[in-house]
Amino acid sequence: MNEALLIAATVVLLAALLALRSRRGSGGQLDSSYDESEGERRLHKWGYSDTRFEFDGPRSVRVTGSRYPLAGYSLPFFVPFAEEVLGVPITPEEMVPEVERGPLPPGRSCEAFLDACRQQLGEDHAATDDETRLTHSHGQLSVDEIYRLLYIGSLPRVADLVVFPESEDEARRLVSLAVEHGVCLVPYGGGTNVSGALSLPPAEERPIASVDMSRMNRILWLDEDNLQACVEAGITGKELERLLGERGYTTGHDPDSVELSTLGGWIATNASGMKKNRYGNIEDIVVEATLATPAGEVESRRPTPRNSTGVAPRLWLFGCEGNLGLITKAVIKIHPRPEAREYGSLVFPSLDHGIRYLKALRREGALPASIRLVNNTEFRFGQALKPAPSAGARVKTAVQRFVLARVKGFDLRNLAACTIVMEGTRRELVWQKRIIFSLAKGFGGVSGGAHNGRRGYMLTFAIAYIRDFLNQFHIMGETFETSVPWDRIHDVTGAVEEKLAEQCRSHGVRGTPYLSYRITQTYHTGVCIYFTMGFSGKGLEAPDRVYHDVEASLRQAILDHGGSLSHHHGVGKIRAAFLPEVQTEASLKILRETKRAMDPDDVFGIANGALAADR
Repeated sequence: MNEALLIAATVVLLAALLALRSRRGSGGQLDSSYDESEGERRLHKWGYSDTRFEFDGPRSVRVTGSRYPLAGYSLPFFVPFAEEVLGVPITPEEMVPEVERGPLPPGRSCEAFLDACRQQLGEDHAATDDETRLTHSHGQLSVDEIYRLLYIGSLPRVADLVVFPESEDEARRLVSLAVEHGVCLVPYGGGTNVSGALSLPPAEERPIASVDMSRMNRILWLDEDNLQACVEAGITGKELERLLGERGYTTGHDPDSVELSTLGGWIATNASGMKKNRYGNIEDIVVEATLATPAGEVESRRPTPRNSTGVAPRLWLFGCEGNLGLITKAVIKIHPRPEAREYGSLVFPSLDHGIRYLKALRREGALPASIRLVNNTEFRFGQALKPAPSAGARVKTAVQRFVLARVKGFDLRNLAACTIVMEGTRRELVWQKRIIFSLAKGFGGVSGGAHNGRRGYMLTFAIAYIRDFLNQFHIMGETFETSVPWDRIHDVTGAVEEKLAEQCRSHGVRGTPYLSYRITQTYHTGVCIYFTMGFSGKGLEAPDRVYHDVEASLRQAILDHGGSLSHHHGVGKIRAAFLPEVQTEASLKILRETKRAMDPDDVFGIANGALAADR
């Protein structure tokens, strides 16, 4: 008995020393969560052409390039994990080739508009080649756009041309030309949305011009006294942070898509970022924004910290999803770059322990910039993305597992984990760490070290590439999110788990559906839950239609159990049919009448959200 206690005590001491070493290793050094270098975008799939998952052996994969922490290593655990949770083989022999696409149908004739654009904007401000048209005709909605394009065939409707304004004046002229020539305009930012907001209406008979905002990517002015900047809407998050960083500032807005998505897109979808605890959601960051519409510019002059001057026109920009006009610029809050940044992680006996901890932490008032709680499936998913361990790492893992299972009494198939990012002054971080880790003990929480926290946070930026890898095996997956009151979290997650299993059985889906989720943001009244779902489409007569039916049923289950229609992805087209459940008819009518006042000829005819019902 004494010998057993001595062994346990030795193991606990060794684990504590390893955790201490890991935490010290984080220091206060500021690092970037993603590779800040530019790169060539992939034409249709997510991200950069130098990054992809590929087999490096019959049972292992690797990530190419050097952009992300996963890159450059063999990952021997991922394929076995995927096969275990999906119940289908993931082998090179199971890979399905992409369909061969022929030339696109000719674009609808719009020669007068095209000539006017080239004369008034510039010869290189418009493009009509097939590649440019097709890449500007979809977002990143997994099944209805990417899977359909790569494995079924072309899209139902493709842009007829693409235009590239370079200034606010050119954007205004472009809107006037569209009115004059009867052309439909569709704003295009980073092309990362997963709501179908960029899917072009098949019934649109007018020529469709995709308006690529990427050349409007400048900081127009920066006010250091009042900590704000005026920025053009086509700038990506990566570009914005680089330019602000050169001056010693940051926005703090850090969505999963920050490398690729744009300021205008964040506003148009009412976006959220992983560090919203410290910096706020996009509606908190934007002081004022400008919308170019056929009726003129919508904005408030002389933006101030706050005002009470009636209904603020800026409200129409958040969540407008391309329906009302072109977002051309915004005045945003900026912050001095934090003095220090540290990572941490916690492991809890169960998801419920972690939820109760998050609620207590919010009430304690010591929230870090980001804290995200993952369920056991997502925790194991993260573990499966680790490289083959060294001898020392194997010992460390064995010690940690022994401590958790034998000393702490954790069920390793039920535990949950938090990743933590703290940033600010060094004094803030000392205070935050003391509360964050001491409070966790009351909920059975155990520190997992800074290394695991940093790795877990940075994994976020590489995960989207996995979808494209699994699509090659007809594994169809997507993310969807909701906001939910604290007391309905388990109701919503349980309902989604039950409904997914039921739907896959009824549709004859092979294998087992995959579902993981994490709590990514907390609020005074509740949380955001971010789901990842997938299943095999092999053998299904119309796998894309089955997927859509399944996803819609999960969305209904969320609404029925107290969740919202969306937390930050927006409505687009895939959620438009649910709007009458969350908005009164009078509310929807006001939105539609506002559209008609701003855009009586429906120049911006993308038909998202409340406008989808008009088509």
